[in-house]
This record gives sequence, C-alpha cells and structure tokens, in this order.
Amino acid sequence: MGRRKSKRKAPPKQKNIQPLAQVFDCPFCNHKQACEVLMDKIKLIGRIKCNICQELFQTSVNFLSEPIDVFNDWIDACEEQN
Repeated sequence: MGRRKSKRKAPPKQKNIQPLAQVFDCPFCNHKQACEVLMDKIKLIGRIKCNICQELFQTSVNFLSEPIDVFNDWIDACEEQN
C-alpha cells in the first residue's frame, strides 16, 4: 500500500508589474524618448518638456493623474490646434 497523493495545488504565479513610462516620443521633432514629464502634485501642475526642441506643455492634474495622462492631454491639445 502506497501513500496517497497530496491534493494541494501550486500557488498562483505573480504577474510582473511593469512601471508606467515617464519619457515619451516628441510629436514635434519626432525624437525617441525625448519628452520628460514632471508632476508637481502639490501645485497640481503637470509639465512635459522635450529635451531636443525645447517644446513645453503644462496642464492641471489631480492626485490620480499619471505622466501618461499629461502626455495624452498634450497630444489632444495639438490635435485641437490643427
């Protein structure tokens, strides 16, 4: 007589969490990874600036905002101008 097999399941694998990007491609000069986002959550201001062409955009943010939100606001404002 043998021993019975355990019915215990293996623990579930943890998913790798990838951090959100804080550096983006510039829509004006088309350089890769040239625009950096700075979030000032005390003053509720988000700024994005291209290091190559020195293009600057500023928008209001809240405590739930992320750098991708500032970049999307910038793209929306560019499309609205055109």
